[in-house]
Amino acid sequence: MDSSASQQRVSEHEALIESSFRRLIASIESEREKIRSTWTQIDEEEIATQDDLARLKLDTEEWCNAERTKVENEWKRLDRLRERMSVLWPGDKEVLEINCSGTIYELPKRLLCNIEGSYLNHMFSAAYLQSVPRDDQDRYFLDFNPTCFGIIVGWLIDSEHKRDLPPPPVPESEQMNMDILAEALNLKPFMRHNTIMQHHGTSLMVAGNTVEATHMGWCVVAAEQPLSMAGNTYFEIKILNNPDPTTDRMAFGICAHVPKGTEAHQIRIKDSVLYNSNVGLIGPAVETTTIEQKLSFTSGSTFGIRHDVKNRTLHFWYNKLSIGSCTLNQDALERMSVMYPIFAMHVAGQKIEVDFSLSGPTGSRKGDVEKTAQVGPGTEITMAGGGY
Repeated sequence: MDSSASQQRVSEHEALIESSFRRLIASIESEREKIRSTWTQIDEEEIATQDDLARLKLDTEEWCNAERTKVENEWKRLDRLRERMSVLWPGDKEVLEINCSGTIYELPKRLLCNIEGSYLNHMFSAAYLQSVPRDDQDRYFLDFNPTCFGIIVGWLIDSEHKRDLPPPPVPESEQMNMDILAEALNLKPFMRHNTIMQHHGTSLMVAGNTVEATHMGWCVVAAEQPLSMAGNTYFEIKILNNPDPTTDRMAFGICAHVPKGTEAHQIRIKDSVLYNSNVGLIGPAVETTTIEQKLSFTSGSTFGIRHDVKNRTLHFWYNKLSIGSCTLNQDALERMSVMYPIFAMHVAGQKIEVDFSLSGPTGSRKGDVEKTAQVGPGTEITMAGGGY
């Protein structure tokens, strides 16, 4: 009896196990089928994605090629425009006959290639040539200062075989006219970049725009070039070292000439205006002044000077703050057709650095600003942002 019951329970267990195993096998097959379906779907999506990527790549390449063609065509158009607006061909044999305010000049057109980018070059390009007025003998007529224009023509002719030939010296009486004409025509070789004079005949040690006193006694050094008269100009001195800041042994200003001989060893100089440390403004050219007096040039301080061309006044800044201005007397103005920045030091170890590139005491560099320049009798050239 017990044996039969035991066999019956074994048979029931085996039936349950077999049923569970079959369900397990069915589940495994079902999951396997799902996995196969998922992989098939992934493969199909991969193929579709690859097709989409290939199509997008092709579309992108076509777009890039089309844009590249547009850019190349635009560059070609700009090159053609540049050729029309500039004289670019050194082989040009044409000689320009120019009547400059009554003085006749002959200028080979090819020489204008040496001043590419200038408005004088643009003026005689194909784009603008028909707009240049002519006189009754069909010569090109320019209402410029003839002396300054003659200097430019002579330099262009001389520089044909000497590519690095510097511009010739300009007579002091014509320096203002040349500055205005050079700015108006964007003649960069004639637009002077100032530095401290390297050969000055004193014991001062000059390195670039840094000046250091090496011996006791007044020594005066000037800038290489006078201030430009084409517009307001500004320069700034930074006192790098001053061992004796409580005395009157440092001075900065302007002068109508480069001090030489005995003048290079004193600060009372004819046709000059200087600010003397711990004293104030000195110089025979001063007419009226509102300058704050007795400022000390201590190490680290700055001193700025701006020349106002229109009003012929000088403005002064100490540590970026305005300290007043001065006017120049009429007698001095008649002699001061040029103004050289000058720097005087007395004590060994004094050292300064001069910056001629600033447009004002805020530290901004000289940029493109609108300038209206009188370049000849009755003619004005106005420039804004580099236009002609």
